[in-house]
Amino acid sequence: MRQANALMIGISRDVLILVRIIASCVTAGLLIFFISALSGEDLLKNHGSIKELEKLLGEISSELNGGIERRVRQLGEIPQRNPYRKFYAAELAKEIHETAYLTEKQKILFDTFNVRDFEAKSKRLVAYSETADIDGLMNELDIVKRELKNSSNLLDKRKEKLERQRSAYLFLFFILWVAIYFYYGRGFIRGR
Repeated sequence: MRQANALMIGISRDVLILVRIIASCVTAGLLIFFISALSGEDLLKNHGSIKELEKLLGEISSELNGGIERRVRQLGEIPQRNPYRKFYAAELAKEIHETAYLTEKQKILFDTFNVRDFEAKSKRLVAYSETADIDGLMNELDIVKRELKNSSNLLDKRKEKLERQRSAYLFLFFILWVAIYFYYGRGFIRGR
């Protein structure tokens, strides 16, 4: 009988410890979301933003690390005769436009997208392709490469800022969890 009572007391202490751990975890989580809401941050949205930034950063990096050159190489040699040269220029303009859209995605994410600027770039590309101005298109390609590098740097800075913020909230969560666990251990959820 004594062994059964000792076993029940041991089990009830284990259950009590488990209840304290779960209760302190939930309380700390609620406090973190309350603190972040007071500071104007949405932790779930920030987590989603980090994933979105990583995805776009990967796309831009792949274009900068050989993707652009591969696109130009796939078009082949620059033809000298006019109908073929115009077709080549149109295809090159299309590839430049698709690559430039990645910088526009970054601008959309950061709320700095300018429709007029994008329209002017598109009109310039169309004008170069209609006149079969390959040199003008190559200059536009160099501009797009610089914009991609700039976008990559901006995305990386924003991602680092959000990751630091997330790490700070996680650190605060664990500190609160431990503090609340000890409070519950000595406070209103006491063991016998």
